Amino acid sequence: MPNHLHALLFGEADFDISVFIQAWKKTSSYRIKRFLARELSRYAQLCPEDSPIWRARFYDFKVESDEKFREKLCYMHNNPVIAGLVESALDWKWSSARYYELGEPVGVNLTP
Repeated sequence: MPNHLHALLFGEADFDISVFIQAWKKTSSYRIKRFLARELSRYAQLCPEDSPIWRARFYDFKVESDEKFREKLCYMHNNPVIAGLVESALDWKWSSARYYELGEPVGVNLTP
């Protein structure tokens, strides 16, 4: 999605999602700002230097069943379709739908 993302994360029983999200936001913010400065410098100049990349908060939901996993995955895959960005979940460049439907790699390691 152009203005947000969805992810299904897996961790051990003591996995602290807040620590993970903090590190993810910090690392990705740095890389996104560096990319903008290098690749889209005219756009980057329009953005105030102190503009945040991420919102301060995040929403998490503990998935505890295969049924809930499938429900959340289906929601994620159909999100760009419902938003009118593509006609099929398979058409969304950053979707894992191609992996789950066609077995095609999508740039990150996924769990079958």
